[in-house]
Amino acid sequence: MPYNFSTLWATEMNGYVIPKGSIIMANLWAVLHNPEYWGPDAEIFRPERFLTDDGKSVVKSEYFIPFSIGKRSCPGEAFARFEVFLYLVCVLQKFQVCLPEGANPDFEGVVGISLAPKQFEICIKKDIDIKA
Repeated sequence: MPYNFSTLWATEMNGYVIPKGSIIMANLWAVLHNPEYWGPDAEIFRPERFLTDDGKSVVKSEYFIPFSIGKRSCPGEAFARFEVFLYLVCVLQKFQVCLPEGANPDFEGVVGISLAPKQFEICIKKDIDIKA
């Protein structure tokens, strides 16, 4: 009996036959790093990609799919976005975050179920100029 996330019948796509019962997964890394969608510098982190030309509004690209896509996308996406936003805002309001002097983190990543960053150190300093 096939899993509930496998193909229900054999099908052909782009000349490839996908047998019944095959497990299909979206290749999120390929989409999130595709120069066709993000330009020749797709590997570079540029938050301005998600802003309007005047820089006053956020625009979500249809190619930004960190929570997967389709019927099998993460049901907790809205909650996760909200929680991450609150957490980061609280930290950035009260602390100064930086790399230790001379640090050179490796951003290649570790392959597992997902692509995770390698361990690195950061400095979090209480910002004395902030009135909390």
